[in-house]
Amino acid sequence: MPWKAETPMEQKQRFVSLAESGHFTVTELCREFGISRKTGHKWLTRYRLHGSSGLEEKSRAPNGVPGKIELEIERAIVSERRAHPRWGPKKIRQRLICRHGIEVPPSVSTIGAVLSRNGMVTPRRRRGGVFGVKRGTLPPAERANHVWAVDFKGWFLLGDQQRCDPLTISDLYSRYVIRVEGLPQATIGWTQKSFKAAFRRYGLPEIIRVDNGAPFASMGPGGLSRLSVWWIGLGIEVEFSRPGCPQDNGYHERMHGTLKDDCCRKPSIHGPAQQQRFDRWRHEFNHERPHEMLGMQMPSENYQPSNIRLDQRINYRIYEVGDETKRVSSSGFISLFGKSCFVGEAFAGREVALERDEKTGYISVRYANVKLGEMANSPNARLQPTAFAGRLENRACAKKE
Repeated sequence: MPWKAETPMEQKQRFVSLAESGHFTVTELCREFGISRKTGHKWLTRYRLHGSSGLEEKSRAPNGVPGKIELEIERAIVSERRAHPRWGPKKIRQRLICRHGIEVPPSVSTIGAVLSRNGMVTPRRRRGGVFGVKRGTLPPAERANHVWAVDFKGWFLLGDQQRCDPLTISDLYSRYVIRVEGLPQATIGWTQKSFKAAFRRYGLPEIIRVDNGAPFASMGPGGLSRLSVWWIGLGIEVEFSRPGCPQDNGYHERMHGTLKDDCCRKPSIHGPAQQQRFDRWRHEFNHERPHEMLGMQMPSENYQPSNIRLDQRINYRIYEVGDETKRVSSSGFISLFGKSCFVGEAFAGREVALERDEKTGYISVRYANVKLGEMANSPNARLQPTAFAGRLENRACAKKE
């Protein structure tokens, strides 16, 4: 005959029955049942107050949740997340203060828990073997319009099978997106036209930072293209990131990811409709979306147009008085020693400076602050390209034609 197993409830009832009989002390019974005296007295107290029902197991959950947020606040969090699927808890918390007038909003972790509870968080799988890369020596932006970052997001086809190449311009100090324009092609002509519109609206920056791809750079002397030569001619310094190092322009690349997810995953039917999406996104990014790097402020709160205006009548002086200069022909040649020496088609119609070194017998050729190359001081010499950039001359040297 098998032994009958005793349930916890039956053990408690037998303990209480023996204790109430008066034949055993509580200490003896606790030792016999293998429990502490605190537990034994607790069972007796509950039994005397509530009878047998007091011996039943009770929930350990707290009677109340002091930190529980109100239903209306939770609905506002869910509503903001649905309106802005890419916004995280920090931006939503700032939105609750600015738009909903909640003086003491929930903490960032609480908002994150609300999003998770409502199925609005997709867990990310951590990639293995990812290590930080040491950045280059490109200077950080110290004020608005100090450094503009420029790039093409990457082309895609619209609903009518037409190509769209989004050109993006952002101010690195304020995070303000100056321009997002869907161009038919990433050519110098279309890009220059878009920049003229940006310069007329926002003025000129001190520095433009680009990668080493077309139409910003070329394989010619100094790595300059006709577009970057035009920028330098306006008194703007051009900075190139290191080849194969997009992290040198990391913020701008990160902004591209947001733009792609919000505007390009499902292209519009044609160009004008796609441009309307770009314009709406840019307005939200600049005027409504809080940025953590700005202390949860909007970019529009930290940006103002440049005081340096675009004026085609001004010819900026990019050389010192007394520098020896040569004008480049339409085909990219300069006349030297009675012969034509090729400099580069990107400099057609521009002037390049010559610096003669009597000791080495070489002539250095540069355009503004960019050293294009060297050549021997002889009639049959050819330009040997180099790539070195110094500091661009002050804009105060500008003069009118």
